[in-house]
Amino acid sequence: MSIKYKIIFFISAIVSFTIVIISYSYVNYTQKNIKELSVKQLESIGYITFERLKEYLFHNKEKVELFNSRLLLQKTLLSYLENPDKKLNEILENILKLLYTERGNIEDIIILDTNANIIVSKSNNIYDKQMMKKMFTKSLSGSYSHLSFIYNNVALLCISSPIYKDKTFVGTTIFKIRLNTLNEMLEQRGGLDDTGEALLGSYDEKGNIIIFTPLRFSKYPLIMLEKDIDNAIPMKIALQKKEHQVVDNELDYRREKVISTVHYFEPLNIGIVVKKDIKEIMQPIKELKITLFKIMLIGIVISIIISYIFSLYIFRYINMILDITSKISNGDFTQRIKIFTNDEIEMISNSINKMANTLVNINSKLEKRVEEKTHLLKESNYKLNYIFNITPNITILTNGETIIKANNKFFEFTGFNSLEEFFTKYNCICDMFKARSGCLKSKMEDKSWIEYVVSYPEKTHKVVIKKDDVEHMFLVNATSYTEAAKINYIAVFENITEIQKIAHTDKLTQLANRLKIDEILERCFQSGKRYQRIFTIILIDIDFFKKVNDHKGHLIGDEVLKDIAKILNTLTRRVDLLGRWGGEEFIIISKETDMDGAYILGEKIRHAVESYLFAADLKLTISVGISEYRNDESIEALIKRADEALYMAKEKGRNRVEIIK
Repeated sequence: MSIKYKIIFFISAIVSFTIVIISYSYVNYTQKNIKELSVKQLESIGYITFERLKEYLFHNKEKVELFNSRLLLQKTLLSYLENPDKKLNEILENILKLLYTERGNIEDIIILDTNANIIVSKSNNIYDKQMMKKMFTKSLSGSYSHLSFIYNNVALLCISSPIYKDKTFVGTTIFKIRLNTLNEMLEQRGGLDDTGEALLGSYDEKGNIIIFTPLRFSKYPLIMLEKDIDNAIPMKIALQKKEHQVVDNELDYRREKVISTVHYFEPLNIGIVVKKDIKEIMQPIKELKITLFKIMLIGIVISIIISYIFSLYIFRYINMILDITSKISNGDFTQRIKIFTNDEIEMISNSINKMANTLVNINSKLEKRVEEKTHLLKESNYKLNYIFNITPNITILTNGETIIKANNKFFEFTGFNSLEEFFTKYNCICDMFKARSGCLKSKMEDKSWIEYVVSYPEKTHKVVIKKDDVEHMFLVNATSYTEAAKINYIAVFENITEIQKIAHTDKLTQLANRLKIDEILERCFQSGKRYQRIFTIILIDIDFFKKVNDHKGHLIGDEVLKDIAKILNTLTRRVDLLGRWGGEEFIIISKETDMDGAYILGEKIRHAVESYLFAADLKLTISVGISEYRNDESIEALIKRADEALYMAKEKGRNRVEIIK
């Protein structure tokens, strides 16, 4: 084989082999990363869907309890139970009509008497009386929610809740709510591309799976018969009541293979599936393979052309080797000939190269050292960028006015896909800060927030950022660095929301602890002072509690404290704050409640405790002291008056409610 063809073959083989190895490694790496990123995206959307469903149920329960709290409804039902009258029935119907005017998503409202008989209903169409009686029984111990399927398997959210007038049970309401709002949320398929969907499903009484939310590729509700459930493996797994998990390479209702994340929503026995077609996820890989194959072909062709031209160039000058040898012999060490093996040029090439080995070696060492340093620098930059993106906390680079760079955790939390998208709504992360006492603001002491953090590293800096109506507490640390003669900053936001929650909860009773109570008192005090909003303090002390611990033991004492906490939770509103004030004392901060309302609530609680049978067949009582906020007094004075009222109750024989006006 001639030298020319050896050169062509050798260079082409090296180029082809290099391209194939690089392409194969890059395709595998990219395929793995795309799959991991898709799973993370589906998990994120799944968690968001779970929290939205949770919030949706909470808000609807709150609406039902608000409806039941109407005094006119309570009084009318009490009168109706004592003396059923057509006029009272008309009043109840008018109350329902007024509610339908205010709320458009209600399918039906049913009001039952204390024997589960229907008093009034909007539609007068009762599809499942057995389920209605079940909901009535469940609601006797508090609000109860259930997912029901009516004609054409349309899903309704059914919520039942008891109605009390003072201490008297007067009836139950059952709301049947259309899922329009929930469906509208699920139809917003941001981040799910062309084939992704978020599905909600449940079993019916026949063991079939009903997917009752909007579908992208089929009409809904969609019924998967028991014999065909293997065509809906992700939803089947979601309904197994386990922890959330990733389901890979299984069929969905279209018999398409998908990657999905599944969750189980226990309050309504609902499975949540967020999925995307594997074909779509892997489409970029397919396109990448085609592109790389084209690049490989082009590289091979170019390498052949270049090697052919190069071989012609070498062959043309081979007759000049003697002349080059002569020049090197005369001291011209700039001339070089490459070493060729197994041919007639080998001996000549070796002789020429030996004359300049020293210079060549020095040059090679220098080039190798430069190459090593360059490689180390690139590797260091890659590692720094990798660490920046995998850190579990939000990390940003900023110049104090805008964001220069942000890591993946920032985009995951904010929901934006890029800084350009973020800048369409905000200029800086400080625009998302919520004003809270003791927390960072965009300006602090005539400094930007980041300058303030760097200036006082010994302080603990916190900030509140609200997302999806949920307030998150972050711990902020920062440092500065100089780049291109400009001062920039690195800021790290550590989400401590859950830690704060644990720190504010009494471990035994699961009520707010003293730290949280002081915080809420300060908020109520500032709100009352600024907006003249009223609130009352109710202090509760268990009578002769020391005897319980002394005679029955501390374990029984702990059970008593837990039962008291349950009673308080049952009889108070969601807007009221319940807390353990210390030992056997409890506190209620009742917002928008005057002294009379607080007295009624105190009597309800006192009676409930008096009639309750505690552990070890104990019968106990409580003493209650109440004070109402005045504009001209401090928090300490307000608490002192409540404490004096409690002392008065103790002095007057216990088991009573006292007020200091």
